[in-house]
Amino acid sequence: MKFMKNSLALILITFFLTNCSQLKELADIKKPTVSVDDFRITGLSIRNVELTFDIEVDNPNAVALTLASYDYDLKIEENSFVQGSQPLNTTIDAKGNSMISVPVTFTFRELYETFSTINSKRDANYSFLANVAVDVPVLGLVEAPIEKSGSFPVVKAPTISVSNLSVKDISFSGADIEVELDVSNPNYFGLILNQLAYNVDLQGLSAIKGESNTSVEIGENETGTIKIPASFSFSELGMAAYRALTSDDPFEYSLSGSANVGATLPFFDSSSFNFDKSGSVNILK
Repeated sequence: MKFMKNSLALILITFFLTNCSQLKELADIKKPTVSVDDFRITGLSIRNVELTFDIEVDNPNAVALTLASYDYDLKIEENSFVQGSQPLNTTIDAKGNSMISVPVTFTFRELYETFSTINSKRDANYSFLANVAVDVPVLGLVEAPIEKSGSFPVVKAPTISVSNLSVKDISFSGADIEVELDVSNPNYFGLILNQLAYNVDLQGLSAIKGESNTSVEIGENETGTIKIPASFSFSELGMAAYRALTSDDPFEYSLSGSANVGATLPFFDSSSFNFDKSGSVNILK
C-alpha cells in the first residue's frame, strides 16, 4: 500500500513538473521574426518578367508554430500593380525556421498600359510589401509586415522596318531586288535575333515571304540590318511592276511577321513576338 502511495506521488510530481515546464514555455512565447532573405529575377523575356521574393520566418520559441498565410502588394513607381494571397498550413519547428518563395509574374504590356512613363525608363523601381500570418500559441494569429525595395530592367521590343529597297538587276523579263530590314534595339543591353519570319508586301509587286535563321546580335541602342533578296518576273506581274521599279516614286510597304529574341543578359529567356509595320521606302538603283 505504501509502495502504491509513493508511486502515485511520483506520478503526480512528474505530471506537475512537466506541466510547469510547458507552462513556462508558453509564458515565454515570443513573436517570430520575418524578413526578406533574397530577391531574384527568376524569369525575364521580351514579353514578361517573374520576380521571386524569398521570405524567411524564424521561430525563437521552444514550441512549434504554424505558418498560416501570406498576402502581398507589389508597387511600381509607388503605385499598386500586382496583389496576391496564399493560404498555408506549414509547421515551423521549435527553434527552427521556414522559407517561403513568393513568385510575382506580369507582362511588360500590362506594365506599359498601367504606367505610361515606364517605356522611356531603363529600370523600374518596385516596393514589395507583404504580411505573413503565423499561428502562435497563447498569442493567436500574429501578422508580421515586411517590405523590400529595388529595381528590375525594363525590356522593350525591337522595332523592325523596311529601310531600303535596292534594284540589283533589271531587264524586260524580270528584276532582282534586295530588301533591307532595320532591327532597332532600344534597350541598354544587347539583343540577339535568333529567327525571323517575314512577309513584305510592296506596292505593285508580289509578297516576299520567308525565314531567316541566322543569329544577329544588335548592341545596346544600336540598329542591325537584315538583307532579303528577291526576284520578280514581269511576265507574271505585268509592265506595271517594271514601271514601278524604274520610276523615282517611293514604294508603299507593309511588313509583318514574328521574331524569336534573346539577349546578352545571363538570365534572359528567348521568346517570340509579333510585329507589324507599314510605311514608304525609296528605290536605290
